[in-house]
Amino acid sequence: MNTDRFKNYEEEVRQLVLGFEAMQRQGDSRYYDVEELETIIDFYLDTSDMDMLEKSVRYGEALFPTSNEIRLRHAHLLCIKERYKEALTMLKELEQMEPDNPDVLYAIGVTYSALEQSRKAIQYFHKSAAEGSELGIIYSNIADEYAKMDQLGEARNYYRKALRLNPDDEHSLYELANCYEDEGLIDKWIHYYQRFVKEHPYSAVAWFCLGEGYMATELYERAIDAYKFAIAIDEQYFYAYYQMASCYYKMEEYNEAINALHDAAKQTEDKAYVYYRIAEIFRQIQNPTTAVVYYRKAVHEDPYYGEAWHALSFAYCMLQQFDAAIDAAKHAIKIDPESPLYLTTLALIYAENRYIEEAERIFELARPYFADFEQGWLGYADFLILQGRYGEAIDALNEGLPDCELVFEFNKRLALCYWEMGRRNLLYNAVRACIYYADNGDEELLDYIPELRGDAQVMDIIASYKEERAASKD
Repeated sequence: MNTDRFKNYEEEVRQLVLGFEAMQRQGDSRYYDVEELETIIDFYLDTSDMDMLEKSVRYGEALFPTSNEIRLRHAHLLCIKERYKEALTMLKELEQMEPDNPDVLYAIGVTYSALEQSRKAIQYFHKSAAEGSELGIIYSNIADEYAKMDQLGEARNYYRKALRLNPDDEHSLYELANCYEDEGLIDKWIHYYQRFVKEHPYSAVAWFCLGEGYMATELYERAIDAYKFAIAIDEQYFYAYYQMASCYYKMEEYNEAINALHDAAKQTEDKAYVYYRIAEIFRQIQNPTTAVVYYRKAVHEDPYYGEAWHALSFAYCMLQQFDAAIDAAKHAIKIDPESPLYLTTLALIYAENRYIEEAERIFELARPYFADFEQGWLGYADFLILQGRYGEAIDALNEGLPDCELVFEFNKRLALCYWEMGRRNLLYNAVRACIYYADNGDEELLDYIPELRGDAQVMDIIASYKEERAASKD
């Protein structure tokens, strides 16, 4: 028998639970008073042992069919099983019998919350709060419901109330910071947590939330100091290490960022994600050799990490190791066969290696998924343009253009195709679109198609646009 589950319980609880389980195994029955059964059921509720929770509730109801306390726990069981309407019916019956029972009122509030009926949930949380017990938890619940309804001012008010009663309430600390962030109240966010850590200097979560506020205002050095305080209090605080690494990265202190991520890896079971982030830094600072090492560490930890396999293929491309790149890209596709990103990447790797038929085949597999992936249309168009298949490229670009957001990128390629095919009027339209949809669209377009600099009509269109833009500013 594994006794670790009793670590935080008194010996009396341990003896009751072990005795009940022995009775169940032997198929016996014995008498427990109602308080003993409540203790046993509560243990299984706390430890989320669903099988024994059901057995203990059934046993309790058989012995004490009229016990409201046992029925209340049955309602909790129904909620855990997501049978909320049944739970609510049972709780409403209990409310009729004990209209002032705060546990029943609180449970009704929780059930209404699960049913996404926030106003009713708040009503019952307030009724429960009238009894004056567990106010910190109740205020936090009320805040959660206001946050669900996007009434963030009220949510902040109740999170602060909860924290005045229970400064160790980590949920409220995190959620209050989220409210400040969602409302864009960054100065108030920082001010609140500065004051909080002065009053509660050993709150690692508060220091972390303060760091998040500094990070939101790009005060990275201050954010790092705050994260270091959080780590000094709780050296296993994974997210503090991770966010500290993000700050160092933003400051272009890449070695420090990597060191912080190594420290983060020691504090989490999900090492794959941390290794992936380390690899990303090495790839972005043009060190693909070391990036490969860490991508491979990531996929060793989690062989189903499609994003890491996909990024690994890019790193191999940087090293001109195209066979390895193709293999990595294929691994990503095995994990997500309908990913337009993974399919497009493999197609472009094939194209770069002049495996034109293979690239064409993969693009055909990918095209049905391009509706929400504009880069797919652009990649396919680039593939066709490189082969001089301008008409097909135009068809592909026009298919993706109506719903796209990257209007400039589509029209830039259309302009190239129309230029190569001598379709002048359509070229002019594409040039106008490029100028209209990008602030420096004219310069980017001319860099992309240098030959246009010698086209008088195109340059007249660009000059006219610049004159209009200058006049509008005046």
